[in-house]
Amino acid sequence: MGGGRVHHAMRTVGNCRRLLDAMSRRAVSRKTRTGTIADYQAVQMQIADSYIELEQFKLFVLKTAWMIDKYQDYRKVRKDIAAIKALMPKVYHDIAHRCIHIHGSLGVSNEMPFVGSLIGSMVMGIADGPTEVHKVTVAKQHLRKYRDVADPMFPDYSLIERRAKARDMYDPLEELVEAAE
Repeated sequence: MGGGRVHHAMRTVGNCRRLLDAMSRRAVSRKTRTGTIADYQAVQMQIADSYIELEQFKLFVLKTAWMIDKYQDYRKVRKDIAAIKALMPKVYHDIAHRCIHIHGSLGVSNEMPFVGSLIGSMVMGIADGPTEVHKVTVAKQHLRKYRDVADPMFPDYSLIERRAKARDMYDPLEELVEAAE
């Protein structure tokens, strides 16, 4: 199942790339009274968010595929496979939604394929197990390395403990006493 989930993620990267291309083309070609809609910050933010999310997702998918090749054991990569499976429908949905929005009423018409992408994002959230199940897998896998932690009331990363360690390393009174002598 791991390979299939990564394959779904790779296809999603391609679909999101097409959506980003479509919204970018629409933004620079759709005229308004004062220029194009690409001149508006709201449109620029939507394109920027889509680009950023797509690049992050693409790198996560590539890293996961690399780990599968490296370890040749899906169990060692289970957390990352589940994470990209959980992330995939959100990235796909958000980019498809922005693409529809930038296209306006044309975006929701039968003349454009974007509503199909929106539905496809929902399918990705259900296919091979619902997103919630994969998030639970990610959390359980992540928490495994913390099972043996038994922090006291104030763990070593608390400010109280960090100040105490700093005082132990440097005692200004000692220097004052030495300077006075």
